[in-house]
Amino acid sequence: MSALGPREVEPDAWSEWAREAVRLLAGRPLYTGSALALLMVLLYAVHLVEWLPVRRFAMLLCVTLGLMVFVRLAWFVDHARRPRPTQLMPVNGDLLLAVGCAAAAMALHGALIAMTDPLVDGFRTFVEQAGLWQPVRGDGLPAEPPLRQTLLGPILVPGVLFGAALLGILLMLLAFGQWFILPMMVLHQPPLPPAMAMSARAYPLNPVPVMGLTGLLMIAVAALVVTAGWAFIILLPFCGALLYVSYRDVFLGDEADAPEVVEDEAEDTARS
Repeated sequence: MSALGPREVEPDAWSEWAREAVRLLAGRPLYTGSALALLMVLLYAVHLVEWLPVRRFAMLLCVTLGLMVFVRLAWFVDHARRPRPTQLMPVNGDLLLAVGCAAAAMALHGALIAMTDPLVDGFRTFVEQAGLWQPVRGDGLPAEPPLRQTLLGPILVPGVLFGAALLGILLMLLAFGQWFILPMMVLHQPPLPPAMAMSARAYPLNPVPVMGLTGLLMIAVAALVVTAGWAFIILLPFCGALLYVSYRDVFLGDEADAPEVVEDEAEDTARS
């Protein structure tokens, strides 16, 4: 692995990570907006899938791949390079890791279903009390499910589901000591077992910054609740950049220790 091992950073490093993530995203607004627009189209297509397990898995998969895209974009902006669209696309290794993350999140959801079901019931109660949906129509016939309702289906429910998928992936990674695994794999492609061990080793060295990341995710939860999930549009690119910046600080140290140039960029440099 060409990256450095984990190192101890300042206790308030997490706040600088947040500011730096915003700065990197602002450095390439066109790329950020274009990538986000394409991802939203893909997610909305997944949202239309009827079979719930397939829809849930595909949504988690797309969110994880989206985080990887924004990790790559943050790397290019940080190195003052203009990426080609193909250089932002996930590669085969990214896809395999994303499949693993989605499967783990699905398994974790199954294990915690007793905790998540009350959230679903609470959302259903909220939309009923708000007059947005009733299980029985005025003529006594069963109403169409919420996903087919004019307001709920295309507007309210997708935001909640997209936001829940994003937070589910991020909280799972943070809780199991794997916050740094996505940028590490995207930028360096090390073998997975030692990469997971290295990611976990960073936690004991940096307990306060890790707690700061937890606080940022709690703020994200509040933002998603207030916006019915649609803060997702801002949080997805921000969290991808945050993953990169925190990994750069903890594992790469000084700018001289930055990641190696990706393969396509190295070939372009050689040709020039």
